[in-house]
Amino acid sequence: MTNWTRHDTRALIEAAEERPRMSRKVVRIVRRHHGEDRLVERMALLEDFIRQTHARPFVWGASDCSLMVADWCVENGHGDPADAWRGTYATESECRALIAERGDLAAVVAGCASVAGLKPIVEPEFGCVAVIGSPHRADRQWSAIWNGRRWVVRWLSAAGPMWSPFVAKPLGMWRV
Repeated sequence: MTNWTRHDTRALIEAAEERPRMSRKVVRIVRRHHGEDRLVERMALLEDFIRQTHARPFVWGASDCSLMVADWCVENGHGDPADAWRGTYATESECRALIAERGDLAAVVAGCASVAGLKPIVEPEFGCVAVIGSPHRADRQWSAIWNGRRWVVRWLSAAGPMWSPFVAKPLGMWRV
C-alpha cells in the first residue's frame, strides 16, 4: 500500500471541479478509497444524488429502496438495471411476493446487476451497490449504496422517506 500524505489528498481535491471543504470524515474516506478512479467526483455525485432524491416520496414500484439504488446506477451512466421491475408492484406485500418468487433480494439484485453489466466485488468501493441484511430472512434485506463509511438505504420512517446509514454485512456487492 502506498504511503498517503496530505499532499496527495490536496492534489486529489484540486483535480476535482469543485473544491469541497474536507472534514475529518471525508479525509478518512479519501484515505480508505484513494486508489479508486474519480473518487472525488463520485463523492460529489453521490452527495448530490442523495440530496436530490431525499425529498422524493417513497412509492412502492417507483422510488422504494431498491429502485432508488437502480436510479444511482442510471445516474452513473448504466442502463436501468430494474427496468423490468418498475411499475410491477404498488405495495410492500406485492414487492415481497415478487422477490419471494426469485428467492430473495440478493438474487433479484444480482440479476439486475448482471443486466446492467455491473461486476461483483468482494470489498466495498465508494458508490458500489449491495444488498445488506440477514442472509436467512428475505424480509430483512435492503438495497444499499456504500458512502465510504456505511451503507446508506432509502428508508421509510415515521417522519417520511430518508436515506439512513447502516453498519451491516453485505450479502452481495457490485461495482457501479
